[in-house]
Amino acid sequence: MKHPVKLLTALLLFLATIAGPVAAESLNVVYSGKWPPYADASLPGQGLGVDLVTTALQRAGYETILQIDSLDRILEGGKLGVYDVFATPWYSDERNEYLDYSKPYLQSYIRFVKKKGSDIEFNSVSDLNGLLIGVVQDYAYDEEFNHSRKLTRISERNLIQNLLKLKQGRLDLAVDDELVLLYEINQYMPNSRDDFVILPKPLAVRGIHIGVSRENPRHAEIVAAFDKAIGAMKKDGSYDRILQKHFAYIKNPAGKPVQKE
Repeated sequence: MKHPVKLLTALLLFLATIAGPVAAESLNVVYSGKWPPYADASLPGQGLGVDLVTTALQRAGYETILQIDSLDRILEGGKLGVYDVFATPWYSDERNEYLDYSKPYLQSYIRFVKKKGSDIEFNSVSDLNGLLIGVVQDYAYDEEFNHSRKLTRISERNLIQNLLKLKQGRLDLAVDDELVLLYEINQYMPNSRDDFVILPKPLAVRGIHIGVSRENPRHAEIVAAFDKAIGAMKKDGSYDRILQKHFAYIKNPAGKPVQKE
């Protein structure tokens, strides 16, 4: 009679063979409405940020189930564990209490845009005193900029409204993420590319991360696996290939980029 340990080992190997590979863990990955070019269901891969996140998580061995919700519901879902991964958040100390943040997988450069021919320059927030600056409602640009009482910030619901007012001379500057500026101008105001100039110095640089709900008992493991996968993608070139795929329609869809000083 064969040794019982050998029989048990053979039985386990047989069961593993007929059962097939273990199914990948599923993660509910959510992003907030429309934030093109980083997140938008109409874009390739549902946007640059979402494409990088889902690719990295899948390479790390996770199945991703994409969902879209409002920011308020996403944050509440993160607190309760309804959503596993918020795909595109900026870091804040408050959110860090219930979201475990990855390393930034992209950098968001917040820049000003002016009308061509304007002599406005930006080196510090004090340079903005007396100017009419178009901002997007509830956008967390920069603490000093957001709270300065010396600045005139004129709020609109979206960037396009600010760009139209800037073109009409009703604003001195508008401000937003650089890739968002390029995307919005190239997609919705292509005939006005020559009317705008993006200033070189950023108001702020914010990392874009994933935030994993701390209610998920494996949140630290998921963050570590994501960071490792992003690192591997940068080494093998797949990260840059995803960037170039999206930059093709973000930066220069018709062979003529928005001007930058």
